[in-house]
Amino acid sequence: MNRPAAAGAGSAVERYLAEVTARLPGPARAQVGIVAELRSGLLDATDAHARTGLPPAEAALAAAREFGDPAQVAVGFGAEIAASQARRVAVTLLVTGPLVGLLWVATALASHLGLPFAPHWPWAGPAPGLRAVIYLVAVAAVALAAGVTAWAAVLGIATTGRLTRWRPARPRQAPMAAAIAGFGAVSADGLGLALLAAQLAIAPGKLSPVLAGTAAAASVARMMLARRAAHRCLAIRASLT
Repeated sequence: MNRPAAAGAGSAVERYLAEVTARLPGPARAQVGIVAELRSGLLDATDAHARTGLPPAEAALAAAREFGDPAQVAVGFGAEIAASQARRVAVTLLVTGPLVGLLWVATALASHLGLPFAPHWPWAGPAPGLRAVIYLVAVAAVALAAGVTAWAAVLGIATTGRLTRWRPARPRQAPMAAAIAGFGAVSADGLGLALLAAQLAIAPGKLSPVLAGTAAAASVARMMLARRAAHRCLAIRASLT
């Protein structure tokens, strides 16, 4: 599109965009589309004012005044960014959870691991019954953390989808659900790694090294990403009014 006023008004437009961007929540990649949309709208408005005879700089200032205070514009886009970021985090966790879980299941099957009921279970110390209880509690904790992650991720997706058309506007709900899903994933993967560490201390020779290493690496990567994403979602939630 030919924008005759764009060259002269560019600096004013960019200053306005910089003020808006500085107030937008979330990572830079979540702001790209919104900033591009704003820039296009500002340049269109600038061209419209320039066609009335205003100099480029004055046309850009008039366009900026039409768009309003940068702080208010940023607030208006905050809910959109929060929903987009929360949905991305929720979908990612919901997809990667089963994949990481399958790696752990494959590791257990390939390593012939089972409940510590049999006499050959090489866990010295507590009685077999107590060993079984501890093992079951640990596995149940992993399952609980995974369940919380899945539930919160589904909630995060639901609160950013079509259901929002018929629900009251609650922009802080989606990032909170995504943050819970993120911390749930951290807990699930952390407990899985703790079980792996216990098995390594007890009978390292039983583990399948390739699968165990792959599962551990996947869990560590997911923990780091989920923790960072959860903190970002909380930061975005805190920025919303």
